[in-house]
Amino acid sequence: MHINNSAQLNQIYKTQSPSYNMLSNADRITENKALTTDTVDISNAGLNAKKNWQEIAKKFDVSNISQNEMGDMVSNLVDNKLISSTDSLFLMAPTSMNQDPEIKYDLLESMRKRLDSAIANGNTQDQIKKTENAFNIIEQLKNLSN
Repeated sequence: MHINNSAQLNQIYKTQSPSYNMLSNADRITENKALTTDTVDISNAGLNAKKNWQEIAKKFDVSNISQNEMGDMVSNLVDNKLISSTDSLFLMAPTSMNQDPEIKYDLLESMRKRLDSAIANGNTQDQIKKTENAFNIIEQLKNLSN
């Protein structure tokens, strides 16, 4: 028998060694595993972001919100660096030119209709993506408020 490398030598040794053959499968698995631990460091900003999302979600009811309240909500999101300025523009777009800023409405449903309309009317992929991002932000706030 001709052995080309040490990997072959190790395999031959393992199959011929009585002590190795007596190991259970669990022992072999443990023997072959490298003992490492993965860690993830989350910055204070990352930890605060989750808390900020939840606080904003509790403060504003996206299914019953006025345009003025939505302005406050979007300002909170931007100030806490939770959304981009582009997302804020898509969120702040009024549903109509004659909208009373104090009348409450269902923003989540309005955004869903806006997204459906963008898709149905053949808007550009960029426009659809931005509208979808805005919808996802509102949906996330709704889910966090429950």
